[in-house]
Amino acid sequence: MLKKVFSAVIFILPLPAAAGDAVRLDPPGIVLAGPDAVQRLLITRFDDSGGMSDAASTCQLSSARPEIVAIQGTSLRAVSPGESVITANCEGGAGRTTVKVAAATVPVEISFPRDVISILTTKGCNSSACHGSPAGQSGFKLSLYGSDPAADFNMIVESHGGRRVNRGDPQQSLILRKPSFQVPHGGGHLFTNQADEYQTILQWLVQGAKPSSGGPRIQSIELYPRERTFLARGVRQPVVVIGRLSDGSTRDMTGEVRYSVNDEAVVSSVSNSTVTAKGRGLTVIMARGMGKTATAQMIVVDGASAPGITTPPGDSFIDRHVFAKLRQVKLAPFPATPDSAFLRRVYLDAIGVLPTPRETGSFLGSADPAKRAQLIDRLLERPEYVSHWLVKYEDWFRNSQYYSQGRTNASFKRYLAGLIREDRPFDEAAREMITATGDTTVHPAGNFWHPAMDFMLKTFEVSKATPTVTRLFLGQRIECAECHNHPLENLTQDDFYGMAAFFARLKVKHGYAQYRRIWYNAREGEVLHPASKQPVAPKFLDGAVPQIAEGQDRREVLADWITRAQTMQFARAAANRIWSEYFGAGIVEPADDFRSTNMPTHPELLDGLAKAFIESGFRFKPLHRLILNSQVYQLSSRAPGRPGGVDPLEKLLLARYEPRKLPAEVLLDAIVQVTGVPQEFTGYPPGTSPKDLVAANGSTYFLTTFGVPRRDIMEPRSQEPSLSQALHLMNSDAVRDKIEKPGNILGELLERTIDDREVLDALYLRAYSRKPTAKQWQAVESYLASEKEAGRSRRRMFENVLWTILNSKEFQLNQ
Repeated sequence: MLKKVFSAVIFILPLPAAAGDAVRLDPPGIVLAGPDAVQRLLITRFDDSGGMSDAASTCQLSSARPEIVAIQGTSLRAVSPGESVITANCEGGAGRTTVKVAAATVPVEISFPRDVISILTTKGCNSSACHGSPAGQSGFKLSLYGSDPAADFNMIVESHGGRRVNRGDPQQSLILRKPSFQVPHGGGHLFTNQADEYQTILQWLVQGAKPSSGGPRIQSIELYPRERTFLARGVRQPVVVIGRLSDGSTRDMTGEVRYSVNDEAVVSSVSNSTVTAKGRGLTVIMARGMGKTATAQMIVVDGASAPGITTPPGDSFIDRHVFAKLRQVKLAPFPATPDSAFLRRVYLDAIGVLPTPRETGSFLGSADPAKRAQLIDRLLERPEYVSHWLVKYEDWFRNSQYYSQGRTNASFKRYLAGLIREDRPFDEAAREMITATGDTTVHPAGNFWHPAMDFMLKTFEVSKATPTVTRLFLGQRIECAECHNHPLENLTQDDFYGMAAFFARLKVKHGYAQYRRIWYNAREGEVLHPASKQPVAPKFLDGAVPQIAEGQDRREVLADWITRAQTMQFARAAANRIWSEYFGAGIVEPADDFRSTNMPTHPELLDGLAKAFIESGFRFKPLHRLILNSQVYQLSSRAPGRPGGVDPLEKLLLARYEPRKLPAEVLLDAIVQVTGVPQEFTGYPPGTSPKDLVAANGSTYFLTTFGVPRRDIMEPRSQEPSLSQALHLMNSDAVRDKIEKPGNILGELLERTIDDREVLDALYLRAYSRKPTAKQWQAVESYLASEKEAGRSRRRMFENVLWTILNSKEFQLNQ
């Protein structure tokens, strides 16, 4: 079977291996916990393009000191304390790793957290579909995937009078009789009384059913390979899970965790510690055990991608990382986008308006090879850059009349606009908002806290403030942990309330008309844990408990930790959020959902963006400039003459630019630009852009229909089109009046008595930043001729043409 599997790989990666090939042994850092401890190994071969394959069948393992570490197939067995170098000799290359064996100091006992909970996990007993659900099953509730061993021990051994454990006659314990189906069990027959699992639990019971053996604790688990690209369907890949223990040793947990696959159409579920490639795509495998999680990324390319793909040389680290991954998966990037498409794209993305016909003509007529970079520099200095990105900031920080009104809403808008205009360091801004106090009409940074208010009760809720801070500044969603341990992350209720304690002394007073608020830091105030009802000390998400001086604002300590101790994660979250605005999805998606179970598609790229952001002094303009100048951003969204539909891998791996629906404010401004008729807003002067409204939601039916949010929850705007949007563009008075209004752009063009082709050229330049193709002109020319025969006026004919342009996909999308 192995020969057949490998032959599928070598069809694309021929042997003998090239001189540049490398071999790697995983997992790294193995420290076997005493004699007879065993650890499985993976052997991976890399080719010149970064492609990888499992090489176990073509390699020979050897140990430099077999009296310390012995080889058993592709596994290692500890013999005696010491250290040995393990070598994999393969065709065309070799790989090495050093393995240590620790001295066994105490006799091994069965551990409840390490051994018993592992069995409950692998058998699915503590999954969300069984006893790990929030309500448990039949009065028996376990923590999800063993996240709370103390609670599990109490439930199994002590609750309900200890009826699940029989210390006098361990074999009569319900914890054994139920899964072995000696008594009826809703979960089915999980193992026999001869199985290893049965014997392990029995031995634990015989040893006294202790809560812990006092031995080392599992601190983290890792899943290998961390990423793998399959170049053919049916190829199999072994997986290995290693646990890192508190005493520095490691443990092979491959058979002690529960696996899940996000998309089983891409790779199969894990069976016998192996996955199999099934269909083209990208997915993630997750391993859970002992309350810990680990993930690995799997990509299946199959025969749809030809070997020998070449990619353009990268001008920046963005291009190098993206094109390297495309070469690895044998996927060709789309060509560079034409100047006209780039011009329209970068205007809409960077400043939220269309280029004027004069700007289009100047750019398209230039032969300067640096004209794109020069254009980007100019756009980032225009006032429209501030107003365009201000809308996004208001979405992120939820500047909404739902929480405040009038003066405070406007003052926060001006404050955010200042951050963008001055390109103030984001770490400075974050600290300013997290530690803000005072009257929000005078000290506008305090408006940051308004979404954490209960509007009706006029109270501040730390449970709302906590996820606001972690999502905006660390990109971490911890809301789940408010009520229970996080089901997808290594976060507990203790972690949530430890973070919430930093805000326990933040208080608010209400001024006139109830919308004026004054934030202050009280001398007293604690957060109570919902389970223990005891005060919780402030604790960072990494588990560290800070020393806080008497009278010191706890938020200052938290702000230091976020912007200094967590600098890389702070920078990753910010860079990923900006990236998602340009590409329609973050490198981590959703953009504010960093967790171990939500892997970035391009980890090295994300780290590179974060480092560049740090090196720029946490300023956003250099990051915008870096992204906009990359070849990756400037790839086309179309491949000329290409058959077939959209390949999801192309979007995920950035082989092309992803077309995106224009935001409501940008679309309305574009309609105004093309028609030349300004939008009127009550209480605002003519010509006001919707981006400049203090409260855009509800100001017009157009903006509400096209997705301007209330900003009452932290959710991104929907990119999905709707029937009401289509009908509004087709039939609404707001759009039709702009098309039909005398003296609009169309009227000006027709008054010049220029010919029909010139009118169409002018409309296309305004809407699409290009002239019509010969085929498009022929279609319009034919339509105009037929309408003339029917007696239609020239004005009416071109109104219909303009209506068609405004309702076209090309106009409504940025591509």
